[in-house]
Amino acid sequence: MEGAQIQRKHITVAAVLSVLLFLLGVYLYRSNYQEFYRALRGVIPLSFLVVLFIYKGRNVNWLSVTFLLLFGAANILGIWYQTSVYGHLYMILNTCAFLLLIGAMSPKISFKKLNLYFASFSILLVLVNAYLLFVFVELIRDYALGELHYFLVMMSSMCLVITGIFSLLYNHRYSSKVSLLFTFFVFVLIFAEVFRVISFYDLAYENFSEHLSRALLLLGCSLLVHYEMVEKKAIEVLGNAE
Repeated sequence: MEGAQIQRKHITVAAVLSVLLFLLGVYLYRSNYQEFYRALRGVIPLSFLVVLFIYKGRNVNWLSVTFLLLFGAANILGIWYQTSVYGHLYMILNTCAFLLLIGAMSPKISFKKLNLYFASFSILLVLVNAYLLFVFVELIRDYALGELHYFLVMMSSMCLVITGIFSLLYNHRYSSKVSLLFTFFVFVLIFAEVFRVISFYDLAYENFSEHLSRALLLLGCSLLVHYEMVEKKAIEVLGNAE
């Protein structure tokens, strides 16, 4: 009973925090406080990290802590993204955040139990994502801050694709509420990143894409908090040895 009450509390806290941060973002965006608005994107992961520490204390998973720190720090540097040094640092930290997830999922995935249908779906997904990645990165090539920055953009995009595929394999192996929850978190965050790029480079529907990206970011952080709070088998916990 006590565990259920704690779960309801953290869901309520995450929901209220998400609504408040989203409304604050809308106000800053419409008031043209661009630096504060960009800074808020970095504050969001750090705010949910505080929520995790409140409810988990020292038992919080180091993986989630490190990811939220890296992701939050990257987005704070994103305030000065168009400056060469900070633009490069942003891409490095952002890539490291997703490499962390890839590394944590790697021991938890297996290709041995793949049936024909899932294997075919996985191959198709890889091909489609690789094509979309190529097209998408080519669209923003002219906006890159140099060859190194373009390379980092490519690496970051590849990490997003690999993270999505690994999360599907992770869920396929365990097929549990916990693994599905983590998969939702990953894909919500991927779409948040995609729509942010669409908005930042004004590729389509700038205002809508920006607000959708912010809403997805808040949802993704909420899902990560919920993932950390739900009970799970030791073998499913990312970061634990097999």
